[in-house]
Amino acid sequence: MLERLLALLTPDTDLAGSTIAGAAAESIVHTRKHRRLIAFHFARALSVGWLLTTFVAPGIAHRFKLEKSEAVAVAFICGYAGVRLLSVSEKAVLSKIKSQNADSEA
Repeated sequence: MLERLLALLTPDTDLAGSTIAGAAAESIVHTRKHRRLIAFHFARALSVGWLLTTFVAPGIAHRFKLEKSEAVAVAFICGYAGVRLLSVSEKAVLSKIKSQNADSEA
């Protein structure tokens, strides 16, 4: 059933599964100080995985003329790196907002 849903939303279900698995692996490996709900991590992994599967992974596979197994491996790495970049950018934006609030209060 999940494969049918992915087939409706993405052009390649294998790339979608591996990208989402990479994003979920990053969420599991790099746990946060403040434990958030599992649903938040899953939703973030799904959204990053879908975006990468739809826009990035097929382009990379086509550009480098990768075989199916190589494309799946690259999609997993892209999913892992995508969530990692999302976490780093989230920290940077929050620290910038906090510093601007501290400057405006002083």
